[in-house]
This record gives sequence, structure tokens and C-alpha cells, in this order.
Amino acid sequence: MNCSDWISIICAGVSLVVTIIIACLQFWQSSRINKFERRQDERDEQRHAESVKAQAVSFISKHYSNRGLIPLCAIAAMHNDLFYYSREMYREFCCMTLEVQNRILEYCELDLRVKEVDGLFEKCIKEMEKVFHAFFPNDDSPFYEGAKYVLRSLEEYGNQEIPILYIKYRPSYKDPNMVAGKIVSSGFDGTSPYHMCIDDTLQRAKGGNHSKKTFKKMEDIYEVSGSFGIEACQFLTTLAQYLAMYGNKNSDSKKDYGHPEDSNNMNTMEDLFLLSVFHMYTELVLNGTE
Repeated sequence: MNCSDWISIICAGVSLVVTIIIACLQFWQSSRINKFERRQDERDEQRHAESVKAQAVSFISKHYSNRGLIPLCAIAAMHNDLFYYSREMYREFCCMTLEVQNRILEYCELDLRVKEVDGLFEKCIKEMEKVFHAFFPNDDSPFYEGAKYVLRSLEEYGNQEIPILYIKYRPSYKDPNMVAGKIVSSGFDGTSPYHMCIDDTLQRAKGGNHSKKTFKKMEDIYEVSGSFGIEACQFLTTLAQYLAMYGNKNSDSKKDYGHPEDSNNMNTMEDLFLLSVFHMYTELVLNGTE
């Protein structure tokens, strides 16, 4: 080989070495960038997780005295997160991200989760009406036109206090014709908590006591026959709640969705509406799919 050939070979060798060195440098630089990006992503994820935790803990702490109503916050968000709820707690919960909302429920050790459910209210009413016809097969459903009177409890009377807390009614367990009734009926003033007549009626209907006049008698006791105002809304919303509770066929479920009815701070029609939807959703819709 002449001198020119050797020069070509040397140049090719140098070029190859330089190419290898450049490739190694690029690989090293790429590795550094990837490691940096992974560290950056991990820091971002950690900051995000800390932010979610902080928001969830802050909400629970702020509303600790009303923490029993947190399940109703979830229902409010699922029903309509754009609605202007009268209770600040509901509005604040609706403004949070889905991740924060569910972290709040997780920290409260509840099995309920916020998720997108198309037509939540309509699904609840559909399932609840099945229960109504099972308990009152001889009566027409009062939940006509999409259960408009139940919906009015929120949309028209939401910020108003629940109007009736006691009714003129003697519950079955205070029946003076029964031995136990004689004992507990002493001092009975003729009134009972609002839900007692509905409770008794559904108990009897569950036992197979179906009568064409059963539902009409209940309407008369509550004095809502022919009524279209807030009293009718309270009656039908409460009835829907108890129908859901009695219609639950999966009562042995170990799921804990919360017990907002035990809260002492439920005082508005908005609270009553959300409680009713809560029971329809958890007792009939969710339990029906488990």
C-alpha cells in the first residue's frame, strides 16, 4: 500500500473512534437527562400527592363538626356539581378535583366514591319506583313526571328548613293494646317523629299487608293529599328514602357508605334531598350492582 492508502486508513480509523466517542457522550448525556427527568417527575408526583393530601385534610378539619355529612357532599357532586348548594360544605366539595374528593372519602374510611354517573337522579328514582310497586302493588306511583316533587325539595326549597319534624301519630310500638305498648306509651303526647308512620306502613307492607287504601291512609296522616307545596315535597322525599332502605336486598353488604342521617346538623330541605338520593344510590343502585 502506498502512502495515500495508509492516510485513508488512518483517517477512517480516527473517524470511527471519534464517532464512537461522540455516541458514548450522547448516550451518557441522554442517560443524565433521563435520570433528571425521572427525578423531576418523582418530585412533581410527590408535590402533587402532598397537595392532594393537604387539601383533603384541610377540608376534613374545617368541617369536622359536620363530618357525618361528607357522604352527602359526594352525592351533591355526583348529582350536579354546578348547582349552587346553600350549604358551603357542599359547594366547597364540588369545587375540588375528583382525586381530592375521593381522597377525602378515603380518609373518612368510607367505601363511597365520587364518579361520573349519567342521570344519577333518574337511575335512583327508577330503582326506587320498583320498590314502591312491590310494597304498594295496588297504588299508582306518586313519583310521576320524573319525581318532580322530590327534585323540588332541592331546586325550589333547598335553602328552607325542613318544615315538619313531628306528626300526630301513635307508632305501633306504643299501641296500648299490646303489653309492651302499655309500658312505653305512658306520657305519650300524641305526636311522633316525622318518619314513624312511613316506617310502620312499610313494615306492614313488607309483611304482605297490601291494601288499596294503605297509601291513601298514610297521605291523610301526613295531610298531604292534594298538596303541592313544601309539605308534599318533604313527604315524598322522605318516602323515597325509606323505600330505598326497605328495598335493599343486599343488607348483609360489608360496605360502609356512611350514616349521614345520624348527623345532628341536617336541617334543610337540601339536606333531606341529598339524604334521600344517598340512600337510593347506595341501597338500590350500588348494592344492585355488587
